Amino acid sequence: MNDSMNDSMNDSMNDSMNDSMNDSASVHIGASSWLFDGWRGVFYPDKLPKNQYLPYYVSQFDTVEVNTSFYANPAPSTLVSWVESAPAGFTYTLKFPRAITHERRLVACEETTRTFLDSLRALGKACGPAFLQFPATFTRKVHGRELAAYLDWLAVEARDLRLAVEVRAADLMTPAFAAFLAERNFALVLVDRVHTPDLFDMWFERVAAGAGPDFTLIRWIGDDRNGPQGDREIQTPRDVELAQWADRIEQLVQRGKAVFGYMHNPYEGHSPASVRRLKALLASRVPVAAWPPTATAGQLSLL
Repeated sequence: MNDSMNDSMNDSMNDSMNDSMNDSASVHIGASSWLFDGWRGVFYPDKLPKNQYLPYYVSQFDTVEVNTSFYANPAPSTLVSWVESAPAGFTYTLKFPRAITHERRLVACEETTRTFLDSLRALGKACGPAFLQFPATFTRKVHGRELAAYLDWLAVEARDLRLAVEVRAADLMTPAFAAFLAERNFALVLVDRVHTPDLFDMWFERVAAGAGPDFTLIRWIGDDRNGPQGDREIQTPRDVELAQWADRIEQLVQRGKAVFGYMHNPYEGHSPASVRRLKALLASRVPVAAWPPTATAGQLSLL
């Protein structure tokens, strides 16, 4: 793209991000992807072509987690397709590429990061929070210096974006690291996953103190190793957990935080149904916008 086109895109992106940052606290709950063939006949119509999965998905939910960005940075044509498929108000939450978090382990990855950040900005208003996910082997003891330096750099480089960090090493699941993130306007990703500590109370202390960004990111994963097989129906209802999360989301909204949350199939067996179950619990308690909106897709043209 030429310089004038870049300038025009940057102006649109900045306006979009500023509008997004100023939104009042609201709740956006979706699934971990739209690319599940097993949903045919139970979520997607039986004969729906695969290239129509996304347009159908965005007619049902207002946000989605994107895992494909973990494997490769989205191509410009893919970003265009996503934006053109999205009604106004729909958001994509992208995972940082594994080249940054798993392969290079934050070393010499500034340009790769900048390329990914540009992809986020290209989504304009369709850009939800993005998050870095570190493996359990990425520890403070071994990688703490690189992590601190990278996040200090990223806090400046991506100050116009909503970003979150998910850790799986015990020595990073600490109040000190939560405070470190909050001071740099990053969110700590809250994960409901078997054998993973519950970090809600620790993060909510930061929220209650008025620290951290204007949003919270939650991922409901459940037992992704030995949980429900298949993804077509609720197999392991988590009524108690969903009720607890409804209470927690209400607390976050009362503190002025927007909430972005993503259900994975292993949580109960069929994430679209889990999304609807949680949204039903929240309906009379927090601002969950009616969906779909009356506007049609195509909120921003990238080219």
